[in-house]
Amino acid sequence: MTDLHADVVVIGAGPAGLHAAFYAAWRGLQVRLLDARGEPGGQLSALYPDKRVYDVPGLPAVPAAEVVAGLVRQLDGLKVQLHLHTLAQGLERTGEGWQVQTQTPEGQRTFTAPAVILAPGLGALLPREARVAGEHADVHTDLPEPGSLRGRRVLVVGGVPQATRAALELAEAGAQVTLTHRRAGFRGRPAELAALAAAQAAGTLAVLAPAALTHLSPGAAHLTVNGEPQTLPADTVLVLNGYLPDLSPALGWPLDWQGEYVPDGPGGATALPGVFVAGDVAQSGGDFKLISVGLAQAAVAANHAVHHVRPDLKVRPGHSSEKRLS
Repeated sequence: MTDLHADVVVIGAGPAGLHAAFYAAWRGLQVRLLDARGEPGGQLSALYPDKRVYDVPGLPAVPAAEVVAGLVRQLDGLKVQLHLHTLAQGLERTGEGWQVQTQTPEGQRTFTAPAVILAPGLGALLPREARVAGEHADVHTDLPEPGSLRGRRVLVVGGVPQATRAALELAEAGAQVTLTHRRAGFRGRPAELAALAAAQAAGTLAVLAPAALTHLSPGAAHLTVNGEPQTLPADTVLVLNGYLPDLSPALGWPLDWQGEYVPDGPGGATALPGVFVAGDVAQSGGDFKLISVGLAQAAVAANHAVHHVRPDLKVRPGHSSEKRLS
């Protein structure tokens, strides 16, 4: 595939990555923002979108999903291109800056830029392995493009927020959906849980819970519901057990890693010129893995990256109240 160029490539679309992308683009640069998952937000989206967080400046007791939504809205009107399902695997120096090699569902893609900001949080959030007995031709641990499953009989297994959202999106796309979990309750934002109840009442999707998935066979899933065995026809099975962070794709990059941390100097600078770091992997933050710390590091790193790419632009951005988006 053709290389994709930008002024700055940001790796990781969690809070730190989203804020770094905002600041670099707000200063007038073109940004490509990469994330391994199918939605932005990092841990806030993947692990606890339905829970409230209390330490985001100016947003007391706010659901994590709303924090993400606000950070995404802040990118409106700016030159930021978001590339999801894009796992950064390699970093190489070029004559004009850096190449980031990635893996996507369509194959390998390369992104180039004079500056790179590394903000992967605890690592790329990759789906947990599906451990289900038996064999089935179409089992997934993450949600495919919903429209690709239109008309298919789909079993969604899991109680995590992603399972609730997947069931709703698939039903809306025209799949015949059954949602099941070993416990009776499901997780999700209040509006999603209300939509789930409404869809169940309307018969647009089915819910079997509590129920245990015992094994799979070609074209079918076998469960125990209220102590009784039940077989469901299933063209596709989604086993959604959440995500695990994985830093291994980046640990081979020559950044003088100290365990899970990248040593960083003033402005988030790393051992590689033009490569900056922000958020949980930045050694300067120590064990303060807080959203507020990551946001501050992201703003500083982004403005230093801007000056690296455009020396005519000062590091200090000035007060936002004195500027406006064109």
